[in-house]
Amino acid sequence: MSIESALTSAIETIPDCIAAGYVDMETGMLLGVDASDQDNADALENLALAVANLFQGRGVKGFEDLLRSADIDDAEHPGFGEIAVFSNDRLHIFLRTREYPDHVVCYLCRDSANVGLALTKSHLSLGPVAAAV
Repeated sequence: MSIESALTSAIETIPDCIAAGYVDMETGMLLGVDASDQDNADALENLALAVANLFQGRGVKGFEDLLRSADIDDAEHPGFGEIAVFSNDRLHIFLRTREYPDHVVCYLCRDSANVGLALTKSHLSLGPVAAAV
């Protein structure tokens, strides 16, 4: 299965999902994308550059260090695996893959999405998307 096919399948199962992308944080490149329209594809292209800073920026690293020092975070699997961001009219879901820790799957959903269901379905789609790489 191609990465685009895996992303298409994910979009079909995640409620109110309108775009999905697969980002390599080392290069900031969007390795795969599926979007309902060009505006959403462009949004993913712009997000691809920001994802590395989101997961690996100084603020997030500092927060992770605090969690680790308080023995709240697992030192064996450092770093956040998931970040959800709400904007004016979108829910952005970013999931780091276990197989490739420098890769992140991004989902854009309408703000009308059921957040719990969107997060659950996005987690279920992560394995097939990562396997398609």
